Amino acid sequence: MHGNRRDILKDEDLQSLVRLCGKSRLYLPAEYSPGSLVLPTCLRATAQYLVQYGVETRGVFRIPGSARVVNTLYNYYCADGDVDGISSTICCPNLPSHIQASAHDVASTFKRLLFGLPGGILGTLSLFDAFVAIQGQLGGEAEFTKRRQTKLRARMIALAVSTVTSQLRRDLICAVFGLLCLIGRSAETAPREDEHGMPLLTSDLMGYNALGIVFGPLLVGDLLNSYIVDAVSTSELELPHVPLPNARKERRRSKKLENSPQQPALAIDKIHMANGITEMLITHWREWEDYTDTLLPRLYFHVDDLEACGHSPAGSQM
Repeated sequence: MHGNRRDILKDEDLQSLVRLCGKSRLYLPAEYSPGSLVLPTCLRATAQYLVQYGVETRGVFRIPGSARVVNTLYNYYCADGDVDGISSTICCPNLPSHIQASAHDVASTFKRLLFGLPGGILGTLSLFDAFVAIQGQLGGEAEFTKRRQTKLRARMIALAVSTVTSQLRRDLICAVFGLLCLIGRSAETAPREDEHGMPLLTSDLMGYNALGIVFGPLLVGDLLNSYIVDAVSTSELELPHVPLPNARKERRRSKKLENSPQQPALAIDKIHMANGITEMLITHWREWEDYTDTLLPRLYFHVDDLEACGHSPAGSQM
């Protein structure tokens, strides 16, 4: 362990989180989960709450929760060697009942836990690079119909995930994108007009693009800084659409930034790239989840069959 109590879980890998707070099974609707998913309890408890309440919460993941409540939830799992504290988190797979938290509080805690993982959600740049290639190679090809492109991307994504040797990491990837697809699809299919044909407020709905922007920075975490961008492949990427700025506002903004240090273009490209890859994974989740039964035959085990803590497969990314 390192750092103060406030950030005690930061930079702890998945096995360390299991040692600190145990592991529990996450339950997603059948169409969003390829099987039994086992996560460190801190991630399972927050994710399970969001499965139940996040879908109906406007602005979930975008609107921040109460800093006080988020810190309280986070610190609950920071046992830091406290045997009684560790025992309480292991025995309870749900959020502690004595902490009153809203969906926004829980969503912020979930993001904070993911932010602290070394390598983010994916854990490795090699998997991120595979997704970059998948999006680039199948982007804008005239010979592919949209449906065929979706199927091909889904299969290639599933193949890429099948190369991850750590079951905990695979379960985390499937859990995160299953949850985000569940929330995103609800927003994508929400009515845009009322019964009288009047437009409904949709700006706070968290669709695939909005979720991609929020979770893009969490995809590989700080590893993104060391990712070498291939100019050829990135030119083919489907980057998120950015509306053209208002000319007058842009002129004012340009004057303010005239003497300010500018962010390198490649750094911006990498951020947009991560957002776009995240949106692709969320959008295609229901398709690539279908391939897991055949492509990942050893992906899911009973909880009791998980490897003992500290005995992960060789070459795994925890």
